[in-house]
Amino acid sequence: MRIFKIATIVAFFFLALVPFAARRASVLPAAQASEKAAVATANLEDFIGSDSCSECHTNQAAHYKMTAHRKTIHAGAAADKQGCEACHGGAKKHVDFYLTAKNLIKAGQDAEAQALYADEAKGKEAKMRSFKDLSPAQSTALCLQCHEGAQGKSEERFNYRRSEHARHGVACVDCHSSHSPKQAEFLLRENEPEGCYKCHADQKASFAKPFHHKVPEGGMKCSDCHNQHGSFQQKQLRGWVGGEVGCVKCHADKAGPFVYEHAPVKVEGCQACHTPHGSTNPRMLKRNEVRLLCLECHSNTPGIPEEGSGLGPPTPSFHNLSAARFQNCTVCHVAIHGSNTHPAFYKP
Repeated sequence: MRIFKIATIVAFFFLALVPFAARRASVLPAAQASEKAAVATANLEDFIGSDSCSECHTNQAAHYKMTAHRKTIHAGAAADKQGCEACHGGAKKHVDFYLTAKNLIKAGQDAEAQALYADEAKGKEAKMRSFKDLSPAQSTALCLQCHEGAQGKSEERFNYRRSEHARHGVACVDCHSSHSPKQAEFLLRENEPEGCYKCHADQKASFAKPFHHKVPEGGMKCSDCHNQHGSFQQKQLRGWVGGEVGCVKCHADKAGPFVYEHAPVKVEGCQACHTPHGSTNPRMLKRNEVRLLCLECHSNTPGIPEEGSGLGPPTPSFHNLSAARFQNCTVCHVAIHGSNTHPAFYKP
């Protein structure tokens, strides 16, 4: 009977996943085709160099030369990977169109110039690629041509397509500006954390609590703990759950490994006891009293077996929790993050 129930459950989930897989199979080719259309192979005959762009777009050219993208002009790469045209496409038809109109006006042939501007086919042909007209997936695909894989010289953006930001329609240009960034090194539209707060207002409230990581003060950044371009972890964390690589970069004394590990630290990580962004409790603890936090696992509740429940051993019988001397567990159990000397985490 038990085997029959298990088989029924498995069959139910399989049937539930079939339509989902079918929908996903139909959506993925369309999305991939949309991305490929945005990064279609360029005609090198249409590329004439960024100097031509700067003759009209002087402000954008001036800002461009102060950003990291200026390196593309002197990178020695192929023509379609250099300067303005690397992102906006070949400019030859665009320049020819406006140069023809300019010459007509200069020659006093205003009617012919107006007719040229009114010609929708020629106007459309002369239009440069604008990121405002692209979907988030399309504009991101253009950026990732250079900023992904071996070309990006970093693993930082390998997972962007599967990141929470990409899944929620956030494109590179929502956070970065090629022409007029506030933060030149990474072309950010807003410095951290202000740029992050635009979407993550709840975390702004967390950092306003009395005890918080020094993000508002500039002591650290959101991206120190989270990889905004994607991660294999929940919340796009840089460290592994349980390993807490991000935390021990600063809190090295909690790193371990220890002879006697504290199970919550080893299995659940720092967030088993601490609220990372901010708390009303000292040390960013989840509870306002240490003992209340400890008793979530080390409880004397009748009927909960000590072994096999996943909880820690109950408090000893001589611990009178109504007495003040037993109400702060870490007075005695000092090495609560792990110990090399005692299984009860006493002070060495």
